[in-house]
Amino acid sequence: MKRMVGIIVMTIGVLIFTVGLVIYAKSPKSAELAKNNKDLDEIVEMAIADGVLTNNERNIIKRLTKEKGLDYDSIIKHAENQISNFKADTAETKIIDLNKKNGDDFEKYIVKKFDKKYFNIKEWAGDKYVNGVYAKTTLQPDILFEFSLKNQTVEFSVECKWRSKYYKKGIEFASSEQFKLYQDFEKNRNIPVFIAIGIGGKGENPEHLYIVPLKSIESNFITTDKLKDFEKKGNGNFFFDIKTKELK
Repeated sequence: MKRMVGIIVMTIGVLIFTVGLVIYAKSPKSAELAKNNKDLDEIVEMAIADGVLTNNERNIIKRLTKEKGLDYDSIIKHAENQISNFKADTAETKIIDLNKKNGDDFEKYIVKKFDKKYFNIKEWAGDKYVNGVYAKTTLQPDILFEFSLKNQTVEFSVECKWRSKYYKKGIEFASSEQFKLYQDFEKNRNIPVFIAIGIGGKGENPEHLYIVPLKSIESNFITTDKLKDFEKKGNGNFFFDIKTKELK
């Protein structure tokens, strides 16, 4: 009997608590707290989105956290960390985009140095891929040229690389795998391959320009001392020597 009474009392207690929650949820105070919570979330999200936590936003967050009994300092610290991460990601994206633009501009810079009267572009590869799937031209040098002079025609390829500065007294113009692919391309097609390297300035106007025959190097890294042997001086156009198969 006592056990039955206890169960009844417990049941009544649960019902009363449930009814109390329903009434509280419908009360103006609960609605106001929910609204404040939404306002707080929106303010923090806006601050993170634009990357700036203004004094006005700080004051609003301070008021809302006080009304809700929340820790103002921890919420502000969280928002500041999020903003810091947002800026870092954005800065990194800008750097990647800028490097891509300089690389594209350098290719155009190189192309403009070939007189259309003698040089014809047969292929211009693009670095396009998705989920590890590449076009075949992505795995070969950037540009395949055809040089024609006095009824003689010769093909050669140019890989274009721009770098903002030297690294460890040289530059790494490709991965080891890419370097091997360029060597295979040169051998299988039986045509010379040249590495056009721009250093400093911008892609559209590098401070230094080097034209390195692939056959003259043994790895994907070229030292500054080695590069000196292949620097192109002046702003003149390229010339291809059919007899020696040199690009100058």
